[in-house]
Amino acid sequence: MANDGSQNPSVHTYYCNLESRIGYWLFLGNTRHCGLYEKGRIWPFPISKAQRRTEEKLFNRLGLEPGSEVLDAGIGSEYVAMYMAEKGLYVDGVDIIPSHVEDAKRNIKAHGLEDKISIRLGDYQNLIDFPDGSFDGIYTMETFVHADDPVKAIQGFYRLLRPGGALVHHEADIHSESEVIQDVLRLSHCLNVLEEGTLRQTLEDVGFKDVNLEDLTAEGIIGYVPYRILQFFGLQDRFTNIMASVETYLNRETGRYISVKAVKY
Repeated sequence: MANDGSQNPSVHTYYCNLESRIGYWLFLGNTRHCGLYEKGRIWPFPISKAQRRTEEKLFNRLGLEPGSEVLDAGIGSEYVAMYMAEKGLYVDGVDIIPSHVEDAKRNIKAHGLEDKISIRLGDYQNLIDFPDGSFDGIYTMETFVHADDPVKAIQGFYRLLRPGGALVHHEADIHSESEVIQDVLRLSHCLNVLEEGTLRQTLEDVGFKDVNLEDLTAEGIIGYVPYRILQFFGLQDRFTNIMASVETYLNRETGRYISVKAVKY
């Protein structure tokens, strides 16, 4: 059986705290990923439109034909998987957060996609119940930073892909030891800090070929005024998502938001 991810209690704490749950629902439409904006754009609304652009980019990067089978590693509320299913893909999704799985089941049923998406509680680092070569594609959408053993995770993805299959990560790429950015990563329970170039090298070491990186770093800022008020009262650490949004933007020269595609031959 897939491991339930109980070895990662900090990730549970982050996603299940009240600020995260309200913030994701209020600002991000109950999704768990960022939006993709045009270069130079400052006004971030509507956020949902930008989020759909991120999903479209991911789908195009996978480059799969309708009917292909993919693994969503870290489903959140399953909005990314629903986009993929509506494009004709069949999705298996796993997540270590029980509330995410239950929320995803409700969303899938509401959209009539039960025949295209199956989901389970599990840790994508330990999917022993899936046989070798189960998928044509695998993706992570801002979830790989929560892996406590990134090398093991990538080795597992390599095993699960069929020859010619694609792995796509949409993740952060950090090249600074900025104290405030380290605080953001710590508070949002990013268990592995993907220093610039690390992900590409790890993929190649595991055996992936044709590793291709696109810089998707976006412009835009949400929550600046509320964050400054919280900071004045010393409460910023209690509102992790607002802190992450603002500080990542203010320190955007310290890192990038990237899409990395790799192929198994």
